[in-house]
Amino acid sequence: MNYEIVEAKSAEKNKMYALLQFALYDGSQYIDNDINDDCLFEYNWFNNYFTDANRVAYFIKDKEKYLGMVLVNENLKFNKNGKSIAEFLILPKYRRNHIGKRVAYDIFTKFKGNWEVEPMENNPIAYSFWHNVIAEYTNNNYIIKKVKEGEIFIFNNENN
Repeated sequence: MNYEIVEAKSAEKNKMYALLQFALYDGSQYIDNDINDDCLFEYNWFNNYFTDANRVAYFIKDKEKYLGMVLVNENLKFNKNGKSIAEFLILPKYRRNHIGKRVAYDIFTKFKGNWEVEPMENNPIAYSFWHNVIAEYTNNNYIIKKVKEGEIFIFNNENN
């Protein structure tokens, strides 16, 4: 299946927020995250993805069809500079097409340098996905650091 990674514009915030709701719903089985009075999952930093230079939101699309989304920021725990995957969603219908792996590779390659990827705590599927993707992408040239919430995969792709 083909796809493209498209930066979300401010005018598309509602579409991105809708996709983010699917990601937050998907993850709510693993962390304590309840819906608010409007029956939505809150995400305090969402608007910052359309105002801050160090955050970017991407749609994953096949022509006009939405396949998922990625939020990238620079909120790092161990490095002074670099990138982090804040949220990552491939809609369930498309997950077995290896789109997630290919999108992750493309996002990593788009931003050379330090990376920190922290899978959602208590989510063995997300942990396994990121472990396999990062191990293959880096040819096992990464480290894992433990934090209160789980583990963070750390690598540098400057020479990839």
